[in-house]
Amino acid sequence: MNGAEHVIRFLMGKGVDYCFGYPGGPVLVLYDAIHRLQFPHWRTRHEQGAVHAAEGYARVSGKPGVCIATSGPGATNLVTGIANAYLDSTPLLCITGAVNRRDIGRDAFQEADITGITDPITKYNYLVMEPNQLVPILEEAWELTTDGRPGPVLVNIPKDILALDIDKATPTRPFIPHRPKPQLSADVMSDIIAALETTRRPLLLVGGGVILSPGAPDELAGFLDNTHMPVTTTLMGKGALPSDHPDYLQHVGMHGTVQSNQALGNCDLLLAVGTRFSDRVVANPVRYSRGRTIIHVDIDSSEIGKNVPTNIEVEDDAGNFFRELNAAIVRRPDFAPDWNDWRNHLAGLSERYNRLVTPLYEPTTPLRTQYVVKHASRRVAGLNPICVTDVGQHQMFAAQHFDVESPRSFITSGGLGTMGFGLPAAIGAAKAAPDRPVIAIVGDGGIQMTIQELGTLQEFNLHVIILILDNQTLGMVRQWQELFFDEHYAASLMDNNPDFVKIAAAYGIRGSRVATPEEYDRAFDEALSDRRPYLMHIRVPKEDNVYPMIPAGQDPQDLIMPGFGE
Repeated sequence: MNGAEHVIRFLMGKGVDYCFGYPGGPVLVLYDAIHRLQFPHWRTRHEQGAVHAAEGYARVSGKPGVCIATSGPGATNLVTGIANAYLDSTPLLCITGAVNRRDIGRDAFQEADITGITDPITKYNYLVMEPNQLVPILEEAWELTTDGRPGPVLVNIPKDILALDIDKATPTRPFIPHRPKPQLSADVMSDIIAALETTRRPLLLVGGGVILSPGAPDELAGFLDNTHMPVTTTLMGKGALPSDHPDYLQHVGMHGTVQSNQALGNCDLLLAVGTRFSDRVVANPVRYSRGRTIIHVDIDSSEIGKNVPTNIEVEDDAGNFFRELNAAIVRRPDFAPDWNDWRNHLAGLSERYNRLVTPLYEPTTPLRTQYVVKHASRRVAGLNPICVTDVGQHQMFAAQHFDVESPRSFITSGGLGTMGFGLPAAIGAAKAAPDRPVIAIVGDGGIQMTIQELGTLQEFNLHVIILILDNQTLGMVRQWQELFFDEHYAASLMDNNPDFVKIAAAYGIRGSRVATPEEYDRAFDEALSDRRPYLMHIRVPKEDNVYPMIPAGQDPQDLIMPGFGE
């Protein structure tokens, strides 16, 4: 077999059922192997679409997403998606072509040092220079995508190695983890139990690491059954428990709920599991850490104490941590902390917040953004829907008002905040879960960054319902300009948006323009009538701002929520 056949047979041997990519000169021999071996490959309309689709597939399936690109601009077009996957801990295997080995470093046609470019945004990357190392490198790269904290790994393969005959008996070496598996310390667990016994205002903060860890959501549910500790999630942690869980305060952060941010700001003990304490959660970490006990659990030791000073450090997988914690609590029959006053206080905040929000769910003309999101959630309730978002105001509205029923069901760009993520990620999500409804909530700005992927969506006839919330502005930018830049709307207004329904029709996708509740219901009836793509172009008010909102640099309790009062 030549090198290309080795690559494809390797992927087939790992059970890769779909990959995404875009061909080009140095990888033509790889695409020839794809054709001859009938490997399931989806060509997107752009390499960025391929990597975001692979991300969506990985986030829903839990398996590494795979994408392929050619050298030079093909490889560099993957960079945004790789960086996105790196910050959001998404397992990806990116395979890129390179110029012939003899041409490397000579500024050959379509040459770019993708290994150097991606060094800071991958778990590891490889430039294959010896034929007998191709398969061993692929083996190690595959294991690294999910070993410890998941993330992207890139393998860059020169054109001549892909074309070279390589012995079928090329030896492989067993994967050796780059670090030993961490173990939870019994002494630390004793300290944690002691801290839980003395706290009066505890909060459990759940991050994306809980969703990534097999079995962790079930163990989390067991812990809450035993303790009823108030719990909130980060944006990436949404779905770790159902939206209607009685102990759940909803998500925390710059646009989190009042009750979750007040709990974060006023707790005396914070148990943070599988989160890295981004600046969108805690903007002033030194000030925040004073006067409270912080227990930080993460599988990546480099994240512990990096952003927020920590009192108790635990390097462990989230699932294993909760198993150990549950076992420790069971062994302590006298473990019965009195948190009722704290829970009642937070319940009162939740009730007041819900009284403010509920009227926004009423059908009105013009349509309110909150109503559009909540109504979509209600139309697919009970079907275990997948909500995929782009980035901007609509993303935060979706996080606040779309009910998530299970893990791996809220797919968004968290750490990098990548506009253009939504549509291709929805394609990957739909491929990973073809029997579940996928609702892609996107803005009029972000959709135009990867709108060409409507062609991919139509070609493979996936049941993705796209809601374009068109406020004719870059909503989040405009909101900040209104609140903090004296309403100087520089470059944020988009009054010349196209007719998105006509664009969808040009790609062969059904769609409707929506301006009233009645039109919205009719459009949803059409969208749910069969399992084809559907696009709704929904006009929403430009003035709809996302609240609550924490101004940059402020503490969690210093949020803005008009009408909430003291």
